Amino acid sequence: MRKIFLGLVAVMMFVCQTAMAMTPSPQWVKNLPTARNSEQMVVVAGIAGATAWISMHEKNLNGEWEQIMTTPGFIGKNGLGKVKEDDGKTPVGTFHFDYAFGIAPDPGCSIPYVQVNEHHYWSGDWNYKYNQFVDVRQAPANFNKDRSERLIDYAPNYTYALSFDYNSKCTHGKGYAFFMQCLPSVKPWTGGGVAIPEDKMLFVMQHVRSGCVCIIGSLKDLGGKL
Repeated sequence: MRKIFLGLVAVMMFVCQTAMAMTPSPQWVKNLPTARNSEQMVVVAGIAGATAWISMHEKNLNGEWEQIMTTPGFIGKNGLGKVKEDDGKTPVGTFHFDYAFGIAPDPGCSIPYVQVNEHHYWSGDWNYKYNQFVDVRQAPANFNKDRSERLIDYAPNYTYALSFDYNSKCTHGKGYAFFMQCLPSVKPWTGGGVAIPEDKMLFVMQHVRSGCVCIIGSLKDLGGKL
């Protein structure tokens, strides 16, 4: 898996260096159905296994799509196609970012941001705010911390993070705590989120706007190519 990721890093090195120059978005990104009615997009294109190509795009003043960030990254250890809790897969579909948080101070995110502390969890408790941000000081005494994530414990993963609205209806068993986040320190995969290098995640946090669309799918299914 690490060999695949290192190969992807090599392939993308030139692209990563030029992306900050706001080059035109690839044609296949412009052709995505979501591109017609959006102003900003994050595209997560699965390559193989838990590796992915992640890019950020926005329309300029002339209404033309520009690529403003691109990087290799990781998705769920079992790839794409989330079905149920703990299947190790990343959801496929079109999402929006609905919550911003991090262990680090607010980097200047336009989406309301919470710097987490020891009281902040993402609930996996079926009986209380499943798949929602929770301050345990306001939760019932029987809140199931063991089935939930205490966010401050997940460094460097949650140095900066954006929640995308998978399972927004909070259906029990469908999965919880899906974020765009920083790379894990050791393992070359996530439990289902999308992980990119911290400097790239910082860029995303500083540039993301309300209404940004996150599209997740395989490179093939998205009609893309590297």
